[in-house]
Amino acid sequence: MVMSVLRCALPIFFAASSWSAEAGHIKPDDTIPNYLAHYGIQVQEHSIFTDDGYILTAFRLPRPGAPVALLQHGILCSSWFWIDNDPSLAPGLQVYNMGYDVWLTNSRGNMFSKRHRTLSTNSKEFWDFSFGEMGLHDVPANVGYILNQTSQPTLTYVGHSQGTSQFFAAMTSPSTKEFLEARVNLFVAMSPVTYMSHQSSLLLKAMTTFRLGSVMEKTFPYSFLGWQSLDVVSDFFCTATLGMICRIGVDVICGRSAEDTDDAITNISAHFPAGTSVKCMNHYEQLILSGKFEAYDYGEKENMKRYNTSTPPQFDLSTAKVPTALFIGGNDMLGDPTDEEAAASKFQSSTIVFKDVYDGFSHATFFAGDAPSFNKWWPSFSSLLKQYNPVPVPELSSVLV
Repeated sequence: MVMSVLRCALPIFFAASSWSAEAGHIKPDDTIPNYLAHYGIQVQEHSIFTDDGYILTAFRLPRPGAPVALLQHGILCSSWFWIDNDPSLAPGLQVYNMGYDVWLTNSRGNMFSKRHRTLSTNSKEFWDFSFGEMGLHDVPANVGYILNQTSQPTLTYVGHSQGTSQFFAAMTSPSTKEFLEARVNLFVAMSPVTYMSHQSSLLLKAMTTFRLGSVMEKTFPYSFLGWQSLDVVSDFFCTATLGMICRIGVDVICGRSAEDTDDAITNISAHFPAGTSVKCMNHYEQLILSGKFEAYDYGEKENMKRYNTSTPPQFDLSTAKVPTALFIGGNDMLGDPTDEEAAASKFQSSTIVFKDVYDGFSHATFFAGDAPSFNKWWPSFSSLLKQYNPVPVPELSSVLV
């Protein structure tokens, strides 16, 4: 038993030079289990059922008995995002290297989570969701399942982009708030997205300028920006924006930084975009236009049916109690520092346990940055994990056994 615990606690040290050796760069036909097998990690694949019928896929980098870290990707991404960079710089692998039991979850509607108990992906009903539904259903399903599987009392939730939006919604919603406060020891928000008045993403700017949200919902009632529909969507944007956007990639959605490496962006592009619903995109357009952080706006009549109010309810960040750390990119086109400072001011001071703005960082630098950029944020990140969710250190007597 002692030997089992010790084996789980032993780190795997990733050398930067190993990336271009046997494993090579990530290709579209690579799978997460096969890719990580190059580094001696035997990945588990889990199916997680939400209370509204969606079946989500999670990849576990197992360390039985170790503290748990749940890593939730952002919009149009997948669990690949956490491991796309050089292994010595990839957050998912480095959290695992610290000794954590790592779970890479996937949002409903992306390439790994296109299943439902009763609904077909060819139905409009399947795609009737935004990050609000992810917060109400996906977040508690993932947290509950993972804690049940690991027999741990709490976990650390690390989100990026939309992965933060859905947790901000979940941690402030009456139906999920207390559940998460009892089970999440720390929420790390990387490139957080809440208020969006100052965002400058080329894709979202085009949607807002040309008011494309409602048009897109009618044109693409099913999957949006999956690999199969990428060319069709690109052609749509090229026509609708009068040639402003004719190619959709990481830079068009997230922007670029001088600290982002070409190799990492190439790896990310192997499985990006990974698909979502048009409603998700339209929801962010609504936030840009309203200047608020609120639930999806269905219009006055439908809002009354769903919310019992003519306007969508706002996510009240002042009610959040889960300890929250904000890692903000200084050159983030989606989570602009001005907007995120506004969001931070809404929290109770006791809730925000860390906040920093990293000069020059794009929306993706935490995942695509070079070694110098990694060394700017990783010490604070790893210190927070050690503080709020420490990995037990084996006693000397156990090591000798």
